[in-house]
Amino acid sequence: MRKFIIDTDTASDDVIAIITALREPSVEVLALTVVAGNVGLEQSIQNALTAIEIADTYQPSVYGGMSKPLFRNLFTADDIHGDDGLGNMFLPKPNIKVESEHAMDAIIRLIEE
Repeated sequence: MRKFIIDTDTASDDVIAIITALREPSVEVLALTVVAGNVGLEQSIQNALTAIEIADTYQPSVYGGMSKPLFRNLFTADDIHGDDGLGNMFLPKPNIKVESEHAMDAIIRLIEE
């Protein structure tokens, strides 16, 4: 079985990829690490959690990362993906919780394991 860590700025295209990965029997998603990009960090995290809930398979841990790029301001793609990153569907908040560990620390820990 192939093991994956998915690092994402979760908008509509990423949600489809996450659902597909979670439903693929030859793949185990160990974690989702989420950063701001297409949308802000909190919305990006919510979209990742929504993807897990929609996939309705198993629940990998979700870790929040950076809320903006290191060396410039954040420019989102709300003109392409909508304000919520999902075409302005404004889905209900999922019942899954994000982990408290920072995404970068989680990536390092998971790779070392």
